[in-house]
Amino acid sequence: MSADLARLAAAQEAADQVIAAVATPVDGRPMLRIAVTDPETNTRLATGFVAYDVDGRARHLRSVS
Repeated sequence: MSADLARLAAAQEAADQVIAAVATPVDGRPMLRIAVTDPETNTRLATGFVAYDVDGRARHLRSVS
C-alpha cells in the first residue's frame, strides 16, 4: 500500500468515526449538515446530520476548524 493510500484510508476511517459519533437520524427537526473534508485532496470523506431544537432563546453557532 502506498503512503498516500494509507493516509487516505486512515483519514477515511477517522472521518467515519467522527460522523458516527455525532450524527442523528433525519426526523423532520431542523438539521445541520456536518461534512468532513480531506484538506490535501479537497475530497469530502463523510457527511452526516445533527438535529437541533429551537426553543426561542438566542443560540450562537461556532465554527470549529
